Amino acid sequence: MKQLLGNPVKQDVENKIIEAVKEFKARGIEPKLAVIRAGEDPGQVFYEGAIIKAAENYGIELQSIKFGEDVAQAYLANAIQTFNADEAVHGIILLRPFPEHIDEEALRHLLSPNKDVDAITDISIAETFVGKDDAFYACTAEACVEILHYYGIDPCGKKITIVGRSLTVGKPLAVMLLNENATVTVCHSRTPKEDQIQACQMADVVVLATGRTESFGREFFREGQVVIDVGTGTGADGKIHGDLNIADVEESGIDDFTYTPVPGGVGRVTTALLLRNIIKSASRNS
Repeated sequence: MKQLLGNPVKQDVENKIIEAVKEFKARGIEPKLAVIRAGEDPGQVFYEGAIIKAAENYGIELQSIKFGEDVAQAYLANAIQTFNADEAVHGIILLRPFPEHIDEEALRHLLSPNKDVDAITDISIAETFVGKDDAFYACTAEACVEILHYYGIDPCGKKITIVGRSLTVGKPLAVMLLNENATVTVCHSRTPKEDQIQACQMADVVVLATGRTESFGREFFREGQVVIDVGTGTGADGKIHGDLNIADVEESGIDDFTYTPVPGGVGRVTTALLLRNIIKSASRNS
C-alpha cells in the first residue's frame, strides 16, 4: 500500500505563494486577506488560527474582525461592504456557519466575486463550471485535484467516482474533473449501497467526501485503485479518521492500493490553496 501525503504538496504550493508574494511586494503591492467571524465556535477559531499562521508564514497581510454570537445582521453586512470597497483587501473569508439568526445567503450575495477566495458566490461557482483559468475554486475540492497532479495521476481518461455531493466538495470537484476530461460518477446519500459499491469498484480513482467516518471498507474497493479521502471524524478508537476504513482494506489482502491518510492528506493542502487564491485575486486586481 502507498500513501499520498499532503505535506509535500502543501510545501510545493507554499513555495510558489511565497515567491509570488515577494514579487507583488517588489511592485509595492501587499497581498491582504480579511476574515470575518461571529461567535466562538471551536472549529472556526481553530481554522482561523491556521489561516492566520499560514498568512504570516507566507508574508500575506491579514485583518480579522470578530463579532459576538448575538451580532446583528447589519453589522456583518457592513463589514463585508467595507472590505469590498477597500482596494487594499484582495480576499474576504466568511467563517461559517454563522449564528442561527443570521441570514447567510444574504451575506453570501453581498460578497464581491472579485474577493471571494473561498468560492462561495454564484459567480465563483459559475466560473468553476466553465473552467475559467483564474477562477476561485472551492479549496477542499481543489486540494483533491492538486494532490492528483502532484503525484502524477492525470485525471484525463480516468474513471473517477465521487461519493458525496456537497457544494464545498462533491459538486465542484465533479465539474473540475470533467473539465480535465475524466469520466465522473457521483454517488450520494440516496444512492443505494449496492450501486455505490459497484461505482467505487469500477473506478480508477475514488473520492470519499461523506463525513461517514470509517464507513468504506473492503467491499468498495479492488486492487490498483487510488482513494482520495476528504472525510474527517472521530473513529471508534477515539482518534481522527477519514471515510476510508483502511484497517479493513488492509485486512482484506488488497495490496496494490494508494490513498490519502487522515490526518496528513487533503486537509494539509486546503489552507494553502485558500491563501493561493489571494495571489489570484491580487493578480486580477492589480
